[in-house]
Amino acid sequence: MLLPRHVEEDLETHLRPIRAAHPGISNGEAAELLPEHLRQPLWERAVGRYLAAQLAELGEETPG
Repeated sequence: MLLPRHVEEDLETHLRPIRAAHPGISNGEAAELLPEHLRQPLWERAVGRYLAAQLAELGEETPG
């Protein structure tokens, strides 16, 4: 799922310093440090990326 551009930018603006301060932080840990209004978009983006990767992997396995 694609997030609206302004939500993606807001999310990245908040995640950048969190990741810098906590290298290797998981989405679950980062979500707790985000403002409430950005927690759901974080999970939506994570699920969308996971599903896209899984579909791409299936496409590579499918003959033809």
